[in-house]
Amino acid sequence: MPDDKSLGKRILGLFVESVDETKASTTTDPDGAPSPADEIAALAKQSAPQAAQSVAAAPVPRPVHAPPAKPAATAAATAVEPAKVDFDGVFKNAGIDPQALDRVRKAEELLKNLPDSASDEVKRQIVEASLKAFGFEISKILEAVVTQTKALDTYVRINEQQTAKAITDAQAQIAKLEDQVITLRADIDKRTTALASIAAAADVRKRQVSKVLDFFQAPSPAPAGAPPASKTDE
Repeated sequence: MPDDKSLGKRILGLFVESVDETKASTTTDPDGAPSPADEIAALAKQSAPQAAQSVAAAPVPRPVHAPPAKPAATAAATAVEPAKVDFDGVFKNAGIDPQALDRVRKAEELLKNLPDSASDEVKRQIVEASLKAFGFEISKILEAVVTQTKALDTYVRINEQQTAKAITDAQAQIAKLEDQVITLRADIDKRTTALASIAAAADVRKRQVSKVLDFFQAPSPAPAGAPPASKTDE
């Protein structure tokens, strides 16, 4: 049985080489040679015949779209740099099966390696055939994608709730501090006014007592007819 990775490369190689010539037709060419799709089907049967048959028989369910995110969160997400999130840890905490994560990861790797020149139909054939060769059911991959989407929505919603609570607490604290600032400013103004009033009262009283001081410190007038004081007397 061929290795899964080498088998996947062979499948991609078959489609990449033939996409411009045959567009991956599911029928044989005029000369009777098998098409790339036929070769892929044969490879898939060699690798995982039971998985290939079950996937071919099972209908592919339509993906269930997750509810759209809140407009505010979407606007904020597009305006900032995406955070570095441990998504494996998020999915683990959500209880998602690691095998389901591996299925989605395999599909992502296949999509990254698709030829740009191929049509959407050809790309779909490449991915479906490769996944069948790996033994992965497409229906389970889609279920895993929906589960991951729900887990991410829940993760964002929890963070929204935590952020909203933190913002509410911070705003309450800011309001409390603003009230304290208003009280303190009022106290400053009151004390400043009181000090100015005290200083004004003190000035009035100083002028009052200075009259007594001026009265007793004023020089006494000389008696009438008395000779002026000589220098010796001085």
